[in-house]
Amino acid sequence: MRRLVLFFDLYDSLRREEEWGLLLREMAPFERLLENGSFDEVCCFTYDDRDHDKLAELKRNKAIANNVTVLTPPRMLRSPAGAVVYSIVGPFLHYRTIAQATVLRSQQVSGAWTALIARLATGTPLLFRLGYPLSIRFRTEGKWLKYLIALAVEWLLVRFADRVAVTSRAMQTYYGRMSPRARIEVLPSYVDIGGFSPIGTYDAAGPILFVGRLAPVKNVAGLILACSRLKISLHIYGDGPLKDDLERQARTCGAAVVFSGVVPNSELARIHHDHTIFVLCSTREGMPKSMIEAMASGLICVSTPTDGARELIEDGQTGYLTDGFDADAIERTLREVLDAIDPEVGRRASAIIRENNSLERAVEMEGAILDGIARDHRAPATAQTD
Repeated sequence: MRRLVLFFDLYDSLRREEEWGLLLREMAPFERLLENGSFDEVCCFTYDDRDHDKLAELKRNKAIANNVTVLTPPRMLRSPAGAVVYSIVGPFLHYRTIAQATVLRSQQVSGAWTALIARLATGTPLLFRLGYPLSIRFRTEGKWLKYLIALAVEWLLVRFADRVAVTSRAMQTYYGRMSPRARIEVLPSYVDIGGFSPIGTYDAAGPILFVGRLAPVKNVAGLILACSRLKISLHIYGDGPLKDDLERQARTCGAAVVFSGVVPNSELARIHHDHTIFVLCSTREGMPKSMIEAMASGLICVSTPTDGARELIEDGQTGYLTDGFDADAIERTLREVLDAIDPEVGRRASAIIRENNSLERAVEMEGAILDGIARDHRAPATAQTD
């Protein structure tokens, strides 16, 4: 039986992903790999012992495939500290299941050390897959001890994983410096194109759209300030630790902001059709799925010049890049876009995303990588037998 073991991020779970409205989007490529016969089972290594009940509920509702299974911690480790312990001992608690797998796969750097422990303990080959390096995040935030720890973890993963898959060329270069011999491939972020139809009407008077976590790195305060100066309304979908602060800021500066909370990913396609302009204002970003989805819907996207945005957007052709990260830079670019709404920018963006970032293309590329890892792993044993 061909089994893929998928290692969730530290603290993450089926319950948490569903609560954030992301579970079905995140599981979509693995469902496709099951459908096309690449694997017979996808086994999720998660951090909540209640995920067994959640998985049973999802299967009853036909929201997830029957051949998805879950590995969870014992109930006594249901705490943040327990999750850290489980990230180290979990591969040994589930040794037999992991040892019988065809290939292992991580989701992000956080928790990927668990996949590496499993790789070293069982010999099952590993794909180190990630969206953004933790080491860059901690370095940017000036958290030097965490930076050094993250850098060490990433170095070990790059050195000992069978292959590495990143979402951008910038990350491919970054990790390539750690090990010139590592096999590092670009596997673009995807969108389920079938769920996102291009918008039909472009209206400069409509509200600006933001979708994302309300955390410092997303720089939403700068966007609120820019919108208040331009006297345009802003619709925010998402939640996070800064929600209360951002609501107070909006009231203080008189910004017309509607906070709509978290919605299921399937709702975003409908929400896109109520908007014309999407803004991503992060101070750092890998390959942002929220913007890929907005581009797929043909929205006119404006972004700060993060690594991922610079690879996704051709300035003035498939979107717009600000010349900085503060409210002034966001305001300047938004003003230019609003003064001359160009529907062709959104239409070109939709065409590019549909060509390069479809779920079908991502599944095809990842399936080939995973099959290559498994084939390479079998080859030495076959050669030794011969």
